[in-house]
Amino acid sequence: MSSSVLPTRLTLTPGRKILVWLPTFVWLCVLALFSTDLFSAAHTGIILWRIVGFIYPGITGEQFEGLHFIVRKAAHFTCYGFLSFLAFFAWRATLPTGDRWNFRWARLALLVTLLAGSLDETHQIFVYSRTASVRDVLLDVSGGVFFQLAIWLVLRREKRTDR
Repeated sequence: MSSSVLPTRLTLTPGRKILVWLPTFVWLCVLALFSTDLFSAAHTGIILWRIVGFIYPGITGEQFEGLHFIVRKAAHFTCYGFLSFLAFFAWRATLPTGDRWNFRWARLALLVTLLAGSLDETHQIFVYSRTASVRDVLLDVSGGVFFQLAIWLVLRREKRTDR
């Protein structure tokens, strides 16, 4: 058995289940922080402008705005994809089947991603410097789907090399 594959037949005590879910809950807290004014486009733009301006001093405002948009959307995709990743392995430990990959775990991880993304955008309705967007929720779930496909491919590959 590969060292990167967790045993899936363990019965977890309630305390151990909390530990298994802890990374997912911590990441949900990080995402909640990202939903605040502190991470609005105005604030992230100032930081990114300094970084990009140092690397590429000739960037125009228009070029920067396009780059800033791409960075922010890539952050949605990646951050919520990572949430999906964490949730998958939490569900895997919580609802063991003996399999390396199970569609039920992936579905539940995507449900966590959808709910978190929806709550994030709902929260942003009430933050004056943020705007809510259904498109961002779709981007969040797309990141989750991508990460689930990556998990499936890696675990499928590991299964083949273990034979």
